[in-house]
Amino acid sequence: MELLVPLPANNAQLLDFEKELFASSVQVDQAIFAQMQLAVQLLGEQCPQILPLEASPQLEFGEESQEAIATDAWLPTLRNPEDLYLAYRGCSEELSTASREAALLDLDVFPMPPDLPKAAFQVYVGSLLLQKPIVRQVDLLLSTPQRFGAVTDLLSSLACSQSPNFDADRDWQTLMRWLRYFLPNRYTLSVPNHSEVFGRVKSDF
Repeated sequence: MELLVPLPANNAQLLDFEKELFASSVQVDQAIFAQMQLAVQLLGEQCPQILPLEASPQLEFGEESQEAIATDAWLPTLRNPEDLYLAYRGCSEELSTASREAALLDLDVFPMPPDLPKAAFQVYVGSLLLQKPIVRQVDLLLSTPQRFGAVTDLLSSLACSQSPNFDADRDWQTLMRWLRYFLPNRYTLSVPNHSEVFGRVKSDF
């Protein structure tokens, strides 16, 4: 990332921006690269008119910009991830009030090109989902299949636990649904002895 604005190195707003930027970033590995590569391929095939993606508006340093990039504690709030596409397409009237509000909150954290077909939308959201810091830490834990309580324990130790509405059980149930919906080939779910065991499919990365 290159900031094309003249600012002194000790500028307080710049330092705050860098802090938020690093807190909301993850290290790219082969899994994230492969998922993003698939998303770009689908976008190129189904929506060639939007590639390359239009540049984002020029960043303005201020409270709104800093708040917008503070995603280090983000977890999805929409209980039914299949409803996210309806909100994206502007069909929010088909959703309940609670689902509509949750969907719009979740869409707000994803930079979305317009008019994506559903298949491309799902792959694109999956690629961005793996880049969210909390999701990435859960994904790393799931390299070994984990019982429900192990993941809720992890969530309770992360920045998301400071959110006013944090509920480890509910939040993990919601995230699990998102992972299974947007990344269906990446995870497995079994229920031995009445306890869910969730993990990543064995792969080279």
